[in-house]
Amino acid sequence: MTTRLAAPPQTSPAVVAAAEPPGAVRLHLSALGIDFQDAGFPTRFIDFCADNDLYEMEINEAGELVILPMVGFKGSRREHYMNLFLGNWELAHGGISASQSSRFRLPTGAIRGPDAAWITQERYDAATDLEHETVFPGAPDFVVEIRSRRDNLRPLQRKMQLWMDGGARLGWLIDPRQRRVYIYRQGQPEPQVLDDPETLDGEDVLPGFSFPVRQHIFDLQ
Repeated sequence: MTTRLAAPPQTSPAVVAAAEPPGAVRLHLSALGIDFQDAGFPTRFIDFCADNDLYEMEINEAGELVILPMVGFKGSRREHYMNLFLGNWELAHGGISASQSSRFRLPTGAIRGPDAAWITQERYDAATDLEHETVFPGAPDFVVEIRSRRDNLRPLQRKMQLWMDGGARLGWLIDPRQRRVYIYRQGQPEPQVLDDPETLDGEDVLPGFSFPVRQHIFDLQ
């Protein structure tokens, strides 16, 4: 018997497409006879990504394979510093951090990748060995998206909302172009907007975590 996720609420193709960055390629998996909500699909997807490692790929909630544009050298450096600080906090305080190459499966069946993320040790321990090796179930507890040179803001805001709807507790959308950060919190209907902050605080999700966003994102040369 084939195991599938529970059917998610229907989302219009236009709304789904709004979560993708300009230049992304979208391929309908159903046209290839692939059921993206099948329980075994995450493993097959990771194997597919490994065989095509020149490309960054996700699966959206419409069951489309999304091939993402590259962020560029400077964008990669911004992600690196974010993950460096988060990884150092993890070593001191626990839990599991994850970088932009990790993938999370949301309740809709979508498989998305953050620029940086963290989950509790309890959630990690409750996952299976196969999920540790392939796609982690559910949204991260903490998630970060950094706007790259080609990103439009609206798709990133839509993606952040997908993370929060999927169970994330705290999220940062960092916009280097406008030197602005959007803080998403579970149960908060709208994000808090910070203009040109010097540092960002992990609040009660990551107690004691501080990231110097101005130095390592906004003013990065």
